[in-house]
Amino acid sequence: MAKSLRCNDVIPGCTYVVRAATEEEVMRQAAQHARIEHNIRRITPEITAMVRAAIRDEKSASAA
Repeated sequence: MAKSLRCNDVIPGCTYVVRAATEEEVMRQAAQHARIEHNIRRITPEITAMVRAAIRDEKSASAA
């Protein structure tokens, strides 16, 4: 099942959304976004926990 993350769930006001096949790929893309757009240079365990908690399962198109 695909995964998604809305940055707004972690950093209010940000419209970035990432969708990927795995949680690991969502985390990688979210870390890159955090560095580039939010100038977050160090991803702490607290940030990691907040992001992981905000990741959601995407419903497949066939389930709609």
